Amino acid sequence: MGISVVPPILIRPGGKLTHIMTSSQTSSPQSHSEQATTVGATYSVTSLLFFATLLLAVQETTLVRAEPPTGTLSGRIMYAGPAIPDQVFEVNRDSAFCGAQATIRAVAIHLKTRGLEGAVVSIDGDATSLPLPPPPPLVLTNNRCSFTPRVAVGIVGQQVEIRNEDPVMHNTHISMGPRTFVNVAMIPASRPVGKPLKQPGIYTVKCDAHKFMQANVLAFAHPYFSVTDETGAFRIPDLPAGEHHVTIWHETLGTIHQTVTISAQGQTSMTLDYPNHAAARKP
Repeated sequence: MGISVVPPILIRPGGKLTHIMTSSQTSSPQSHSEQATTVGATYSVTSLLFFATLLLAVQETTLVRAEPPTGTLSGRIMYAGPAIPDQVFEVNRDSAFCGAQATIRAVAIHLKTRGLEGAVVSIDGDATSLPLPPPPPLVLTNNRCSFTPRVAVGIVGQQVEIRNEDPVMHNTHISMGPRTFVNVAMIPASRPVGKPLKQPGIYTVKCDAHKFMQANVLAFAHPYFSVTDETGAFRIPDLPAGEHHVTIWHETLGTIHQTVTISAQGQTSMTLDYPNHAAARKP
C-alpha cells in the first residue's frame, strides 16, 4: 500500500466540504472508501478543535467581564453636641479687599436636618476597585481670601489645580506633616498651577500671605469616599458587598469609626451622630 497523504480541505460558506485532489492522490492506490474515511476523520477532528476553542474563548470572556457584587452606602452625618463658636481672625494684609476680620465657621450644622457639613466619609484600607478613567482635576480656588472648597477629596494620581480669582497675591502652601507638597505664589490673573497627589493622607492647605486662610485635601488610594453636603448627606456608590470599616473625619470634631455591611445590588443606609468633639478625636 502506498503512503497516505491527507488532502487539503476547503470549507465553503454553505458548509459543504470540497475535497481538493493533489498529484500524490492521483498516483496513490488508496481506494475511494479509504480516502473518504480519512477525510471524514480529519473533518471531525477539525470541527471538535474549532468548537472547543470557541467554548474556551466564551468562558474566558465571561470571566473577564464578570464583576463582583456591589452596593451603595448612603446616609447622613449629624451633630447634636454643644455649639462651637466660630473662629475670628484679624486681617493685617490686604484688608481693603479681604476685610478687617475673617470669620471661619468651625462647625456648620443644617438647621432643619441637623446634618454636619464638610465631614469626609471613607472606607478603611486599600479597597480594590475596577479600573476607572482618569478623574478631572481637583480644583482649589483662592476666592475672596478663602479656599474653595474648604474640604476637598481626591484619589492618588489625581491632579490638584490651584487657582487665584482674587485681585491680590496669595501664596498657596500645601503640605503633609513636615513635607511640602507644593508652595507657589499666585499673583492676580495668574495661570492655574497643577500637581498630582502622590500618596494617600491629609494635606494641609494654607496661604503664607494670609495666615487665616486654611483648608484640607484628603487623598485616598481608592474611590470609596464622599464629603457630606450642607444637609449632612453623603453617598458612596459601587462599593464591594460585605463588611467594611468606615472612617468619618471632620477638621474640628475629629475622627470616629463605624462598621457597616454592604448588601449586593442594594442600598445600605447609615445615620451617625457625632459625639462631643472633645471625645471624638480618636486615633
